[in-house]
Amino acid sequence: MSSQLLGKHAFLQSLRAEGVRYIFGNPGTSEAPMIGVLHEYPDLEYLMVVQEGVAVGMAEGYARATGETAFVSLHIDNGLANGFGLMVDQKRTGTPMVITAGNKDVRSLAAGRSDLAEMAAPFAKWSAEITHADQIPSVMRRAFQEARTPPTGPVFVAVSANAFEDSTDIAVEPSGRIYLESIPDQDAVKSAADALVAASNPLLIVGDRVYASDGVESAAELADTIGAPVYGHVAGHANFPTHHPLWSGALSLRGDKGLMAVRSADVILAAGCPVFEDFFYASGNYLSPSTTLIHIDSDSTEIGKKEPTEIGIWASPRQAMGAINDSLTQRIGADVRMSIEARKKAVFNANQARNAAFEESADSSWDRTPITPAAFGKALGEAIPQDAVVFNDSISSSGMVNAGIAHRTDLKVIGARGGAIGWGMGATMGMQLAHPDQPAIGIVGDGSAMMTVQGLWSAVNYNIPITYVICNNAAYRILKVNMNHYHRINDRPLPNRYTAMDFDTPFDFKAQAEAYGAKGIRVERAEDIRPAMEQATSNRAPTVIDAVLDGSV
Repeated sequence: MSSQLLGKHAFLQSLRAEGVRYIFGNPGTSEAPMIGVLHEYPDLEYLMVVQEGVAVGMAEGYARATGETAFVSLHIDNGLANGFGLMVDQKRTGTPMVITAGNKDVRSLAAGRSDLAEMAAPFAKWSAEITHADQIPSVMRRAFQEARTPPTGPVFVAVSANAFEDSTDIAVEPSGRIYLESIPDQDAVKSAADALVAASNPLLIVGDRVYASDGVESAAELADTIGAPVYGHVAGHANFPTHHPLWSGALSLRGDKGLMAVRSADVILAAGCPVFEDFFYASGNYLSPSTTLIHIDSDSTEIGKKEPTEIGIWASPRQAMGAINDSLTQRIGADVRMSIEARKKAVFNANQARNAAFEESADSSWDRTPITPAAFGKALGEAIPQDAVVFNDSISSSGMVNAGIAHRTDLKVIGARGGAIGWGMGATMGMQLAHPDQPAIGIVGDGSAMMTVQGLWSAVNYNIPITYVICNNAAYRILKVNMNHYHRINDRPLPNRYTAMDFDTPFDFKAQAEAYGAKGIRVERAEDIRPAMEQATSNRAPTVIDAVLDGSV
């Protein structure tokens, strides 16, 4: 229904039309017109943060836990810039989110005003500025549609102050949905099935666009059909059942195991992930010249981006893997079936050995102090309460954490998946808001926690009953790991010192939690993690478990 409407009301009604429940934000003067009437919209709950990265993190956790497009409100150029660090990852990994910031009146051009849309463009899927109230309904509608249309990603919209106070008679309508469910090309499906039937050593690699396409079950069915080991790559979701006998963990091309898996495969099917990605440059190709690469992705820009791709399929990973699996089941004979069963047995045995090695490492170091990453991962796997939602931002300890919780089919686990740090404090709160009746656990590296430790204020202010487990190893341990790798790939001896990578004055997260009004527990032995977790989760109040870990590399 069309009628004269002030821009600030058109803006808030656009949020309501898109189903927004939470506004994650840090307010400023340029947003004052909108904030001033927000009380008239009780269905829109504004959750204030005191550092912009916390707001982006909360929206990340909420969007990924619900599958909905999250909304963030920041302030002009300086507040917006504080959010860019995490938006870098969101654009690369595709979190659906709309981020806005108020700007000076468009008539202040001569006096000076920042071009916020241009500032945000490198970090956003689409970036625009609203300068007139009439633009609000259409721009906000497009923003939400762009954010959630595959390939999904963050969208930025600036709003000039005058647009909030001007009037419009353009009706506010919700955005429509665009579905990527087209049938994949049948010739491509046949070629992929032919390659997999003939393969003697196939490999399946999955990424987050498998999860986004609701394709986890399709990936498991395809892996079972071809008898291939399955690896995850640049992923923050469980894109394959982690308790499955063919699940072989995260793929890293920095070690011999990952390189051998990739280079020895005669056919690789990669779905919903980059092929391949690492911070460090590697000349040439990771793949052997004789390897056939099948790459399925809803993001066409990923296909053939780096490695030679023989069969590229631009489609929903779920749809494409399902079609290939259907084609395979019709052509697998008894001789191929025998080979598949032999491969399954070999992969199962290798994964059992990997799991046993983790258990042995955890058990043999169980009584050590500080707590080793392996003992920490095993202790968490035993301590996290039933049906919890977990955000894993443990950075350099994430491999051991994932190994420790892999058997926990009751948990919903989301992980940080990019190069930026600072996710965990906000993202865990976002997950808790998405699942208010389940315990929410944030496993956060100490360096990452300090980027957005101000999130403790929001947790206490809104009484969000989360439990943070801080991996307090008194270092940027991930930088030491990367430094060691840099030396190895350049044929240099490992460094004998790590400048500016240690926290010589260690952080006391128990004291910090208490300073913000949260509860704090310090843990220095693996055996004490379970009772600490039980105490923390029974509190139903923001609680920090300060776990002192061994930071050696």
